[in-house]
Amino acid sequence: MSRPESIENRWDILYRDYPEVYEAFSNTPYSPTVYEQLSGILDLHGKEVADVGAGTGSSSLALAHYAAKVIGIEREAAMLQKAQEKVQGSGAGRVTFLSGDAMALPLADNSVDWVTGITLALYPPGQYRDFIREGLRVAKGSVVYVGIPPGWYGGDLYDVIEDVEKVDDEVDRIFIEEFHFAYQDIFSNQDYGTVEHIVNTYGFIFGKKAIAHLKRENKTTIRWKFRVYWRA
Repeated sequence: MSRPESIENRWDILYRDYPEVYEAFSNTPYSPTVYEQLSGILDLHGKEVADVGAGTGSSSLALAHYAAKVIGIEREAAMLQKAQEKVQGSGAGRVTFLSGDAMALPLADNSVDWVTGITLALYPPGQYRDFIREGLRVAKGSVVYVGIPPGWYGGDLYDVIEDVEKVDDEVDRIFIEEFHFAYQDIFSNQDYGTVEHIVNTYGFIFGKKAIAHLKRENKTTIRWKFRVYWRA
């Protein structure tokens, strides 16, 4: 399959057909990391965590540095395969992966301490209501979601990215107004090192307008704002 210049914000295509690009994107280093900052807001230590939308497993393995046990849940077969290969290769005994959907978690009521979704991509945004209800069913403790607040889709290139429905306002309203989650914002810089790397990963995902801007500005870093939502 020949690879296009960009998938123009089609995350469904990314997850299904290009898990290796998602892997490169998610493994490009952040400083400080989301997980370092999350552990400073909420105490993960000793907790059993269900990590929903685990993708290729990076979030679950990162959470395992703090939590006692992590169950990564992913519905895309290509992503789940990569996640399971990582566990076999690293021997991370505290991490397991299951096939499952954010809106119908394959777990019993009150079976884990926390349910997390780290930049979980659901569309249309009303699906977050089902994720929240399922999280509250499964978690004995908190449901935690780390997302992108309004005005920060694609990080500091928000104003450059076009031709995409930016739904962060609606997601924010669902968490805060409808389900009364507390929240705190955190910042992180993602360093790609070279223009070639940022074009082939970030640009491939976020579109040709972003690629043109990255090349013109010789840009190799993206500044992100994340919003941590939580509710017991």
